[in-house]
Amino acid sequence: MTGSLVRFASLPSRSWGSNSGRAKDLASGPADPSGSPGWRLSAATVEKSGPFTVFPGVDRITVPVEGELLVLDVDGTEHAMERLRPLRYPGDVPVQASLPTGEVTVLNTLARRDSYGAAVMVVELSKKNSPSLGPDQFLVLLQGSAKAALDGGEATEDLGLLDTVAGGPDQPQVFGRGFAAVVSFYPVG
Repeated sequence: MTGSLVRFASLPSRSWGSNSGRAKDLASGPADPSGSPGWRLSAATVEKSGPFTVFPGVDRITVPVEGELLVLDVDGTEHAMERLRPLRYPGDVPVQASLPTGEVTVLNTLARRDSYGAAVMVVELSKKNSPSLGPDQFLVLLQGSAKAALDGGEATEDLGLLDTVAGGPDQPQVFGRGFAAVVSFYPVG
């Protein structure tokens, strides 16, 4: 698969939780025998305080990308999360979200721990740092402006906020100024 671009604005959204907000799926991995994806990358608004969805057997990484502060109580331990700071935690424990300064938008990475692992790095885009993306890697623009060089550098596309560049053997590259999440998925076991 060559690198491709997923336009956030064109994706359908769905409600999550008990109408706690809206989510859009940016990418998902191969399904397991039950039909659930082995991994998923999504962006969601958290519009009101309340519980996060429980995902048995899944590890999560959450990164606040818009809004001031998200407080997560993960199985009795409180984490005050500022923008662009990832938090890794098990998806099968109780998680309660609080919004002391209002609504937030988060980038969510979910990976079935028996078959996949995931890593999220928030990187600064600059003239000196233009990430190239291999297979099973994704770049999500979180802040600023950027262009993606796709199809071996033949096509250049402007990125909007939360647009996602999928990596591939041709290793698409992203140029710009701002911040992006580079998300990698890998098989385990």
